[in-house]
Amino acid sequence: MSRKEKLEKYEVTYIVRPNIDEEAVDKVSATVDEFIKNLGGNIELTEKKGRRRLAYEVKKMRDGYYVYSVFTIKTDQVAAIKRMMTLSEDIIRFLIVVFEESQTPVMA
Repeated sequence: MSRKEKLEKYEVTYIVRPNIDEEAVDKVSATVDEFIKNLGGNIELTEKKGRRRLAYEVKKMRDGYYVYSVFTIKTDQVAAIKRMMTLSEDIIRFLIVVFEESQTPVMA
């Protein structure tokens, strides 16, 4: 099995633009989860962390809705997830990293 075919556990935190309502944030979250599933991934956890103030202005926005997810997927599919999030008008920032079991959640 090559490295590209290996299933790896990842975590992603993404920020949804603040000028949409709670229902639209749920829709964005469901869209991301569905996209990952369609690529052959498995969602283990998705938590909405709520609206928070950003450390600095992003695309002229001072706050956003934070969403945190843990999922497993083949390593070569991560690029497709990054591309989808980059192209999304609703997601203003995201960070995908390999999940390490010993660490505590970023936003506990």
